[in-house]
Amino acid sequence: MFAPQRSFKDLVLSYLKPREHSISSLAKQLKGDGYRFHRLFVTGYLKALADVGILREKEIPPAKVYSVSSSRERTLYEAIGERCRAASGDERIQVRLAVSALQKLFRRPIFLGELREAGFSGPVEAPAASREEKEEARRALSKLAVDVPANEPAYAVEERRNETRDAILLDILVERFGMSSLVVGTRQTRLVER
Repeated sequence: MFAPQRSFKDLVLSYLKPREHSISSLAKQLKGDGYRFHRLFVTGYLKALADVGILREKEIPPAKVYSVSSSRERTLYEAIGERCRAASGDERIQVRLAVSALQKLFRRPIFLGELREAGFSGPVEAPAASREEKEEARRALSKLAVDVPANEPAYAVEERRNETRDAILLDILVERFGMSSLVVGTRQTRLVER
């Protein structure tokens, strides 16, 4: 069933980020996952997203294939997820690093949906936030019209010095605001795996 707090655009992008799809392939996958949208609706929506530059459309007769446009600006969640995956080959470490980075930015526990937005689809092996912390974060987000289901898990890692996390956050800021010419030297953001 379609979740109203998640736009159809976000849903389509989540299917097209990993790989390109034809219209029928995407419609079939949506239907298989419980989303019941008519194929003509999906066709029109994909065409509209391609017209505004969010998707790239290419013709492979007899089908049209869609993929996410490389010119589309990444969200903060996507940028953090990408940097965390580059920092380690171990998905458990990547997820904990993402929780730590998001928690450092937002000063609150991080919900499962936020980790999904960062591109992590597997199980989350991170400490669960306390019920009080989770409820406080849910209330704060609801004031901003962001509804988080009461049963959605939230995670919080112990606050401590983490050079890799801090380097990831700084790299994203420097990249986003085009300040690389102001930076002298480079820092390693790859974790040394032992």
